[in-house]
Amino acid sequence: MKFWPGQASGPVEIVPAPVVRVAPYVGFDSLLIFLVGALVFSILPPPEFIHSDARYALFAQEMLRDGPGLFPTTYGLPYPDYPATSTLMIYGVSLLFGQVTPLSAILPTAIVSALILVVTYRIGAIQSRKWGLAAVLFAMFTVEFFTLSRSISLDQCTGLATAMSFYLVYSSDCLGRKKRLRFLPVLWFLSFAVRGPIGLVIPAAVIGAYEVWNLRFKRVLLTAAVAGGMLILCIGALLLTAWIQGGIPFLHKVLAMQMMGRLAESGNGFAYYSYMSFSFYAVAYPVAILVVMSKWWDLIRRKNEQDNLLGALSLWVVVVILGMSIPSGKAMRYIISVVPALSLIAAGMMIDASPRPLLVWTRRIFLGACAWFPLILVVGIGVILLLDLEGKQQWRPPCIVAIVLSIPLMVMVWKFDRGWKGWIHKEMGLLAVGLGTFILLNVLVANPIDDAREQTRPFVASVEALNADKPGQVVFFRVGADADAIKFMANRTQPIEPQFVQSLDSFWETKDRYYVITKEEVFQSLPANDAARIKPLVRGKIGHHGFVVFSFARGEP
Repeated sequence: MKFWPGQASGPVEIVPAPVVRVAPYVGFDSLLIFLVGALVFSILPPPEFIHSDARYALFAQEMLRDGPGLFPTTYGLPYPDYPATSTLMIYGVSLLFGQVTPLSAILPTAIVSALILVVTYRIGAIQSRKWGLAAVLFAMFTVEFFTLSRSISLDQCTGLATAMSFYLVYSSDCLGRKKRLRFLPVLWFLSFAVRGPIGLVIPAAVIGAYEVWNLRFKRVLLTAAVAGGMLILCIGALLLTAWIQGGIPFLHKVLAMQMMGRLAESGNGFAYYSYMSFSFYAVAYPVAILVVMSKWWDLIRRKNEQDNLLGALSLWVVVVILGMSIPSGKAMRYIISVVPALSLIAAGMMIDASPRPLLVWTRRIFLGACAWFPLILVVGIGVILLLDLEGKQQWRPPCIVAIVLSIPLMVMVWKFDRGWKGWIHKEMGLLAVGLGTFILLNVLVANPIDDAREQTRPFVASVEALNADKPGQVVFFRVGADADAIKFMANRTQPIEPQFVQSLDSFWETKDRYYVITKEEVFQSLPANDAARIKPLVRGKIGHHGFVVFSFARGEP
């Protein structure tokens, strides 16, 4: 027998979860969740490649041009920070389109994110259908998860591997299907193949924490041994492929970028994830904290199987956040694997009927906010449209569509307060209304505004027009090859091989034609003698930075 020693009155026996049967509706629900999730995450993609999506798009474009390799390439050179696995997924989808498009680029991530929703649902559905469905709604309501799901995100694969690993061990306990555990190493290997060491360490650590929670210390040691052995083998295979791709110099770059560099680089403090998650992982993160605070004593005593699951999920979140807080280099997407756990904990608020004041007031305030959310959205969009009185902005039409689609949501809220007041699913309905408004806000308001702010293609088209009229060599002057230049390259219609220079000295005497691209502030800081000998041709934006294209004035018209 195994005991939990935390109760003062005596040890509490850890009773294994009873073996339950899979309900017949789970398969249908899973299919519906996958289809809806994939649609929401891929509908109305951006018109061009923006932010970090441009880098992955360029990877795929060069793979389409040069063929698959072990690592993605930029400007024909292997890129050490990622294996080629994720690029191969985009490459495969883009073959169906004939080219890399924003839709073909984000579709693999949208599918992975939809699968995360399915696994999250199935974890909760082992206990109750309502718990699983509510968890899916909270996951889609999480800001960072929704944003990454509509972009190109390698970390979503780590999130899927983590959620799937937890589901395998938890369902093996509850459903008596022990053979499922043999798939854990396969999941960890695939996750490593996409995301590198982080892709293996995070899901393995979560499974180790689950076994600690259930006081199965032999399985903790077994998990650590398997994960450690796999990590050594996978790192060895990664370095071998790096040596094959580019020899010892490239191997050193891969080692620095994917492992040692992440530990050595400067970054945010240890508590960064703990406090920044209140905004990036809202609404699931703050609600989950309030749920745990209201039930912490029940979780420690494990009053029932629901509390035992909530305790394991809480440990999942703690292990990931604390573990990823150790490296100095931090980004909020690195902890995306906590979303399934946070969503399931937050959804516990929807199935707990206990009269705990904190839980009752949390549920009341949150669902009340969901009810007002559509009206707030309409008023906010109205203010935005008033600020754009001339109606010249490209995001104006989708904002108007968002207002129209908000009306049915407001009608639903009114019906919940009137004719449907006694409906037993009213709370889930209000949660769905809040989520629907959140989706409208992101897809039809925030994303179009961000796309307009970050657009690069008009500037690219102007440079291509110059080059078509009078062919010349494109040169980036004091522009990083891994920053704005990648956005420019990803949004071109034809591939080019640009030059990157820090000085113009070698260009004054040559008779060749060059189109030099530089930032507006760099252009304005040129010495007077140099400025007198150049001819500005085009001004525009790459992302949200101002850029100038100029050539060397040599008397040509």
